[in-house]
Amino acid sequence: MGEMILRKPAILYETIEAIYQRVNGITFSQKKRDILLKYGQKLSGPERNRIELLCSHLSGLVEEVCGELPESPQLTYYFQRWDTESKWQNMCLAKLMIYSFLDIRIADFQEALDRTRTAALGILSRPYVLFDVNSGGMSFRVADAGETVPELVDQLEQIPIEEQYRWKIYKILCRFPEAFQELSEHLYPVALRMEAAMESFLPLAQESYDHWEQYFQGHSFPDLLEQLTNQEVEADGLDTYINLSMLAANDMIYTYGTLEGKDFRQVYIGVLINESFRVDRVQMTDEAICNLLKVISDRSKFEILRRISRSSSYCQELAREMNLTTATISRHMGLLLDAGLVRARRGENRIYYDLNRDAVTNLCDVVCGVLLQQ
Repeated sequence: MGEMILRKPAILYETIEAIYQRVNGITFSQKKRDILLKYGQKLSGPERNRIELLCSHLSGLVEEVCGELPESPQLTYYFQRWDTESKWQNMCLAKLMIYSFLDIRIADFQEALDRTRTAALGILSRPYVLFDVNSGGMSFRVADAGETVPELVDQLEQIPIEEQYRWKIYKILCRFPEAFQELSEHLYPVALRMEAAMESFLPLAQESYDHWEQYFQGHSFPDLLEQLTNQEVEADGLDTYINLSMLAANDMIYTYGTLEGKDFRQVYIGVLINESFRVDRVQMTDEAICNLLKVISDRSKFEILRRISRSSSYCQELAREMNLTTATISRHMGLLLDAGLVRARRGENRIYYDLNRDAVTNLCDVVCGVLLQQ
């Protein structure tokens, strides 16, 4: 029980992230700019220098492993970023296919790929229920004995994503072995270069590994999650395996897995961030205030805030009550999360949302102070 730091990068994960960034034109210059714009005033000189150093080396690493990556319709099909309104959702088909079944504890590429395929086929060969899709992958549960399982197309109708992406997931799940093999063939050459390149980068990452080792001696993962993302998880006693992500350097995602009948949590923390990168979305510049007011001026978003101020709710429930699609509610909720006005927490097979009362109070106080100041 507790948090365990894994000190070897998961090569399969890093390979997916490298190709994703290359296909979508994401650069470490952009990542560095975003971090410095948001946190620059809070960072010490050594912290800024470290970010500069890591971004420089990681940019070279991506070029080394993906520089010869050919343009391909198949690569675009698997790795093109899905267009969502929420900045914190970075999804593509390849990520869903791998992250849904990946065991973070396996560093070796071939072993991880083999186990991911075995885990996927083990779930998909039995009656299952798909209940969530996000940056961490697809969330499944095995159907109970005697349970009536809806058709896959009906299950996907309950997932709050755009129709075009539901259809892509449907096709992949219906032909998963063939699609997995096709994707694997694109991964192999990049993964071989990634293994070699990561060996030279690892010494730079040791400071971050040491940092998180020390942090989790006095803190739990729920502490970190609430601080960084405005999401809450209840204390559940799960073993939590934590690894640094080199390529997804300013992100954090967490997923759940089961091994020998025991559930566990796995967390990827970007190598560029630490616990001081607090969620601070309600930044009180005039522009930020106007943007927040613009968000809540939309009638549907305002109504969502009103409803979750009375009691916790989830997307499908709000969709039924407000006569909107779950995809629309999910888009609205993503923007409210980005604005810091909503908190999310995982319940049984659902994500529940609550009003961030402190953020709303703070916004109202600041607006009054700005407009009514003498």
